[in-house]
Amino acid sequence: MFTPQAIERFRNPKNTGDLKRYNAMAKAGDPSCSDVIIMKVRFNGDVVEDAKFKVFGCPGAVSTTDVFIDLAKGKRIEDALKITEGEVSDALGGLPTAYMHCSNLSMEAFQKCVNKYRKNKR
Repeated sequence: MFTPQAIERFRNPKNTGDLKRYNAMAKAGDPSCSDVIIMKVRFNGDVVEDAKFKVFGCPGAVSTTDVFIDLAKGKRIEDALKITEGEVSDALGGLPTAYMHCSNLSMEAFQKCVNKYRKNKR
């Protein structure tokens, strides 16, 4: 069902854990499948410097969030906000259709972090 890339990301995610220094933290969840993501992001000006996540969820939620963070790191905020579920899926070698929505959780959590960061910068 899942590709070898998605299974590897699920078993050995690179971006889980706690981020000691961060500018924003947000939670996103999908009540229909009980997945919940907590994301912390450290911004440096308008660049995504680092991010970590904790998740209660399925292999799709873990693998898509892990790869989303890799795709976002080092990008300008505006470019990271443009990451699509298709790009996340492609980076995992594809996702089963039933799990495509998982990538939206990481995007939602990231958007909330950006909003908090921008609000606090004012």
